[in-house]
Amino acid sequence: MKVLIAARDVRVRRALSRLLELDGGRVVGATDALGLLPELDDQVGPDVVVLELDRREDPRDLRVVGELVRRGRAVIAVSSGSTRSAAVLAAGARACLEEDSDFPDRLAQVVRAVAGPLPPPPPA
Repeated sequence: MKVLIAARDVRVRRALSRLLELDGGRVVGATDALGLLPELDDQVGPDVVVLELDRREDPRDLRVVGELVRRGRAVIAVSSGSTRSAAVLAAGARACLEEDSDFPDRLAQVVRAVAGPLPPPPPA
């Protein structure tokens, strides 16, 4: 599965990338700028977009989620604190996960569930 990551902090982007690649995903792009997501989405055509939400409840987050969903992308929102998960889900996100101690396992499970089973490896 091809994954696009949007997170403001480079450490978060790297951690998400490593986690998803260890689980068999292929990170095809990463950005810290929400405004670049539509352009990057056009360029890389991801199956799943993992989007870190702004703690300040920025309305742009909901607009970006809605636009990506209209483009046919599965969006998984991630937050590091209490957030408006009901609004994010209403905008079309498939899941809204809080970054807690179980987060790595839950993210991998949700990405697999949203993207579907990975194709079998090519014959040797």
